[in-house]
Amino acid sequence: MAIIVKTVGGLGNQLFQYALGKAVSSRLNTELLLDIDTSVIWQGVRVHEFSLGNFNIPVRKARGTDMFGFVALRRHKKFFNFLYRHLRLKRKLLPFYYPERTFAYDPDVFLQKNNTYFDGFWQTEKYFHGIESELRKQITLAKPFSEYSQTISNEIKKTNAVSLHVRRTDYVTDPKSSVFHGICSMQYYQKAIEYIAQRVDSPHFFIFSDDYEWSVENFKFLQFPYTCISNGADKNYEDMTLMSQCQYHIIANSSFSWWGAWLDPRKDKIVIAPKQWFANAPKNDTKDLLPDTWIKL
Repeated sequence: MAIIVKTVGGLGNQLFQYALGKAVSSRLNTELLLDIDTSVIWQGVRVHEFSLGNFNIPVRKARGTDMFGFVALRRHKKFFNFLYRHLRLKRKLLPFYYPERTFAYDPDVFLQKNNTYFDGFWQTEKYFHGIESELRKQITLAKPFSEYSQTISNEIKKTNAVSLHVRRTDYVTDPKSSVFHGICSMQYYQKAIEYIAQRVDSPHFFIFSDDYEWSVENFKFLQFPYTCISNGADKNYEDMTLMSQCQYHIIANSSFSWWGAWLDPRKDKIVIAPKQWFANAPKNDTKDLLPDTWIKL
């Protein structure tokens, strides 16, 4: 007896998927298995490496024999895609399969029973209400910081640290991502920086980006101390942990910095997020995405 959660996307997406699975399995008092077979592209989403093993998260990979027969069907992509476009037919044929039906919180998730396969992104903290402390304990580094990240961590602890995240790469270079997600404007960052500056004495900005050279060039206007972080993508879990150590946060429209800010346990933290999360996704109801205490600009 177990539930299975599909993990797909980058580290932030994987954490939402794990948190959903942790919450559901805890309620059912059952085992959580993760389908981490990222050798396939899921719904056209470009896959990433499985990254949860870099944290103190207990991971058990679902095997083919655990998949309730679903893994066999998944190999027939054309048939599966047909079923995916016809939800009623799919639910009738696959009663153990529960896809994400809405981007907003879906309370029916917790009506599902053992031996259910969950497929979606599940991007709201409402799914893991009540297990926040346990999640924060698990989403800690399994190994010590690299020497570079430890140096940055020491600096963060000595300052009024503000994490600022800029997501670019595929949001810029991939046409579909560019249209769907879009990127946060410099006007957004300028407004967010001004908001922080009016409320925080001597802020020090720590700029995290998947485009280091761009961030170095485009934040020269800052009149406060700032540090551009140069960890590569293979240290994304260290960057997320460094973000969580900051006292204030300016996030991008990215699940990665969403988690960097959420993992900061301080009650008095300030988190600024973009009001418009998607550039062109009118069907995605984002009302539950951002916690109520976060500032939307």
